[in-house]
Amino acid sequence: MRHDPRDLLGEFRALAPPRQPIGVQRWGTRRVALAIAVLVVLLLAVQISVSAFKPAGNLGSYPPTCGTGHSMILSAQAVPSAAKLPCIAALPSGWTVGGTGVGNGHAQFWLDSDQAGPQAVTITLTAACDTSGAVRIPSDQPGARRFEHPLVLAPSFRLTRMYTFAGGCVTYQFSFVEGAARSLAIPIDTAITFEPRSTLVSYVQRTEDLPLCGRGAPCPG
Repeated sequence: MRHDPRDLLGEFRALAPPRQPIGVQRWGTRRVALAIAVLVVLLLAVQISVSAFKPAGNLGSYPPTCGTGHSMILSAQAVPSAAKLPCIAALPSGWTVGGTGVGNGHAQFWLDSDQAGPQAVTITLTAACDTSGAVRIPSDQPGARRFEHPLVLAPSFRLTRMYTFAGGCVTYQFSFVEGAARSLAIPIDTAITFEPRSTLVSYVQRTEDLPLCGRGAPCPG
């Protein structure tokens, strides 16, 4: 066939039905934009997939406002022995919730102040705490004993306060920026209060017909 003088390829093409010529695949503005869009979608999918398999950490954890919210129930599950749970009654002016953290055996949140600085006070709930070296003083929280380590005034205000009660301990760690007045700690006494765990036990039982395992609600055998 190589030596055949006839244009066989041209004759075969003439026998084919009419058709529009097929353009050569080349990069253009539209094709580049489409490729970028596909890449962005793939990156988002990967990010969502990775996040789905990360440890829960603070996922679903919100400021523990007093009541029967999700954050309070998480705190009760984190420290099931505690008869009381710290919660925010009402923040004074200039104070905001900086963050929260809930894990097995502890529940924590911290407050930022426009004057005392970021994470000016950290409140942590645990099953127990070491009060050795601390001084017991009259408590402002009913049903809880209050202890304080000697405060430090210079170069900045530092104070560790602990409340102990049945099955639990709440620690306040004050850490103000240099120059902040220690009187800024006074409103925290009323901003934070303790809620009985029994309130949450009753709520979960009434609304979900489930026991909130721990103090006040033994787990099924």
